[in-house]
Amino acid sequence: MRSDATAPRGRPGWIPSDADPVIREDVDAIVDACGPLLRRLSGTSLLITGGGGFVGRCLVESVLAHNAAGLGARCEITLLTRRPDILIARYRTQVDTGDVVVMTWGDRHSIDLPRRRWDYVIHAASPSDPRSYLRDPDRTLRDMVDMAASVAAAARASRVERLLLISSGAVYGDQPAGMSEIPEGYLGAPDLSRATSCYGEGKRVGELLFGLSGMDHRTARVFSLLGPYQDLASSFAVPNLIRQAATDGALQLTGDGSAVRSFCYAADLAVFLFTLLLGSPDHDTYNVGSREGTVTIGDVAAMVAEIFGGLEIRRGHEGSPAGRPSRYVPNLDRMYEVHQPRVGVREGLVRTCSSLYARGLISRRPSIGLDHTGARA
Repeated sequence: MRSDATAPRGRPGWIPSDADPVIREDVDAIVDACGPLLRRLSGTSLLITGGGGFVGRCLVESVLAHNAAGLGARCEITLLTRRPDILIARYRTQVDTGDVVVMTWGDRHSIDLPRRRWDYVIHAASPSDPRSYLRDPDRTLRDMVDMAASVAAAARASRVERLLLISSGAVYGDQPAGMSEIPEGYLGAPDLSRATSCYGEGKRVGELLFGLSGMDHRTARVFSLLGPYQDLASSFAVPNLIRQAATDGALQLTGDGSAVRSFCYAADLAVFLFTLLLGSPDHDTYNVGSREGTVTIGDVAAMVAEIFGGLEIRRGHEGSPAGRPSRYVPNLDRMYEVHQPRVGVREGLVRTCSSLYARGLISRRPSIGLDHTGARA
């Protein structure tokens, strides 16, 4: 993969060769917002697990763009992965120059540490799509625990300056009916009688292992996301609705659309995560979401239908099995003390659909686009 594409607005820097204008703008916005923080990575070594995923890729490419801007000594990024071939191909130039080191997980997700130490660690690797992890929930849980234990041990051996865990709102279990927003101090937990709890419980154990590591660490409990690197093969609401719009020309909801979620745009998430890793946040644990992005699935469907020219929306059964709308909504007071998301859910959906079309990942052109100055066209 080439890495010499022109950076947005003339900044000398690295941008992925398959980047469309939306991704270019997002990388530019992340580097602009995090410039002083990213300079703290100059001359350091950073380990990222899950660097090929939705969250990890935004982080990796922002650091590479900052490296290429020449504002300080480069940060060496180690990417720990199950599929080294994909990341080596994607970052070929950086691998050749030594700016990116690709490592493969060992047996039971052990980490080989011959003469290699890191200053910072971000652990973002884990399954997240229920369609994937429910194929073998026992293995999912064991893999998540093994990975977290290995990363915590590697961070401790390296005496890292800070360790960042990408956790999930799934650690809280079901949101109680009388609770409008889940605070970080809520002591709820996944229902252990359900196989689906393997994911939330795996994240809970990961948080405990990071706490027991004795290292300076921060935890980001992510709720719902959207952005250009959305996996259209996943079963989450946003990619599912976009896929339906692009291929079927109509949207079919499995429920009545009343479920409420809090969607954070990927670029905002990246800015917040760099702030947790490199800044001076007051708390160890933060929920991640967006107040403006707190909407119903029916609202999301209506926005996607509008973006693609006014498509039909068909709703499923009325109400939820519990007789009340499902909520998966965090309290964001702590997050908003550190960073307030700038991209709302509608703008995020327009950007996501525009990027997916520009990169040939969907064949239907959105009727609402962008003029690539951040405004809807």
